[in-house]
Amino acid sequence: MSRRILLGAVPRGLVLLAAVWLATNGGWYLLWLLLVPALAWDIFRVFRPAPTGRAPAKFSEPGRHRVVLQVPGPNLILVIREIRRTRGLGLLEAKQMVESAPVVVAEGLSEQSAELVADRLRAAGARALAAPIGEM
Repeated sequence: MSRRILLGAVPRGLVLLAAVWLATNGGWYLLWLLLVPALAWDIFRVFRPAPTGRAPAKFSEPGRHRVVLQVPGPNLILVIREIRRTRGLGLLEAKQMVESAPVVVAEGLSEQSAELVADRLRAAGARALAAPIGEM
C-alpha cells in the first residue's frame, strides 16, 4: 500500500472511531460536528478545479509543425479532455478552442509530437491535421 493512501486513511479511521464512540455514548449531536466537516471536505475535493499547467514533454517537443483542429466531431467532451491533457490548458480555454474550430491547437512542435497530438484528437472523434508550418 502506498504511503499517500495510508496517510489519507488514518484521519478517516480516526473520525470513524470517534463517530462510533459518540453514537454509542449518546452524543448524537456531537456526531454531526465530526461528520459535517468530513462530508464538506469530500465535496470540495470532488468539485475543485483540476490544476492546469504545462503540457507533458512528449506532446511539446520543439520543431516546425502545427496541429489544426478542423472539426470537433460528435463528442465534444472527449475532444475537450484530450486538448486539456495534451496542451495543459484549463477547461474554459479548451472549450473555447473546440467551439471556435477550425483552429490551430498547437504550433512549433516536432513532427512526432504533432502526430501524437493529432492522433489523440482523432481517437476522441475529431478531425485533426498535423502539418509543417508554411504548408496549408
